[in-house]
Amino acid sequence: MEEKITDIEGLAGLIQRTMASKEDLQTLASKEDLSRLEEKMDDGFRGVNARLDLVREDISDLPAIRHELQDLRQRVERLEKQSV
Repeated sequence: MEEKITDIEGLAGLIQRTMASKEDLQTLASKEDLSRLEEKMDDGFRGVNARLDLVREDISDLPAIRHELQDLRQRVERLEKQSV
């Protein structure tokens, strides 16, 4: 249940209990910390994106390769039938 504030001392106590202290604020990340983290993430994602680009290039040829394999399979089957 919420505490009912009836005087200045009650208000002062509420502020003191709920307001962050200097020590609390020192544990938070600084702008510099966040900037370094952003740089690391950018570098990491740059590497991931480069690898994904390579994979996309590799799989972009799959339809053509699939067609070639199907053609080769048919040719092998014809050769096998001729040799029997």
